[in-house]
Amino acid sequence: MQTTALLLVAASALLHAVWNLLLKKARDRVAFVWWYLLVPLVLFSPAALLSTGGWEAATALRSVGCGVASGVLQAACLLAMALAYEHGDLSAAYPLSRGAAQILIVALGMALLRERVSALGFGAIGLMVAGVYVAFLPSLSRGALFEPLRALSHRSARAALGAGLAIALYHLIDRVGVQGANQVHYVLLLFAADLCTVTLFIAFHHHWERVRAEWRLNRRSIVVAGVSSLISYLLVLYALSRERVTYVGPARNLGIVFSVVLGALVLGERHTPMRLAGSVLIITGIAVAAAAG
Repeated sequence: MQTTALLLVAASALLHAVWNLLLKKARDRVAFVWWYLLVPLVLFSPAALLSTGGWEAATALRSVGCGVASGVLQAACLLAMALAYEHGDLSAAYPLSRGAAQILIVALGMALLRERVSALGFGAIGLMVAGVYVAFLPSLSRGALFEPLRALSHRSARAALGAGLAIALYHLIDRVGVQGANQVHYVLLLFAADLCTVTLFIAFHHHWERVRAEWRLNRRSIVVAGVSSLISYLLVLYALSRERVTYVGPARNLGIVFSVVLGALVLGERHTPMRLAGSVLIITGIAVAAAAG
């Protein structure tokens, strides 16, 4: 994996963990998601209007379709994570969603995009996936070895897995969508589709008064989360234009390390030795991915 792409993904992962922390702390997480999507859409619109780059005629329709589909999937991911944080810890739900996504990213990237992964690359991905699993182990005792699998019966875990599926799909879609597209316009289209999807969800399943109340209570956190999300997504989108999705997706697992640290320092979540060991495995896997080139 290229060093530049790795640094971009690392910065993106930190910002991603930060806004997930703010989502976890929100009073009404669905309302928070709506505002958090509106902020980058408003901030990014002037850039889209000023952008002069064009779309390649041969791929324009494909890129538009990918942008809309990616936005819908990202909205599904956000709503799933809002549910996961309602019933689980940041340092548990976040790693599970990211870890589940990695297996699917690699499998689908190879099957659908015909991307090739070297033997060293497979080793790096294996280390990162193993790190996610180890982070969920309460201990190394025989009885605890299958605890991460048993945890999948919890509502928070199921929601995190659903988010993981959405993450894998939109990574693959973005890899195709950004090719030949004006990336500024592509991001704006994506955020618009994302916000429209959440708006429809709120219209049928939520109350707008709760949305207004969340702004009054958490406007500063909403703005920080929205800006962090925008920068995070721009960084990873640029990385995807320079590097294979089968490396970029797993490298974003660095956000798991940040989520464990933030969960402990800010939310007072329990810091177990196994979560620390899992974080070490993830960092090692990222280093190996960088060496795999």
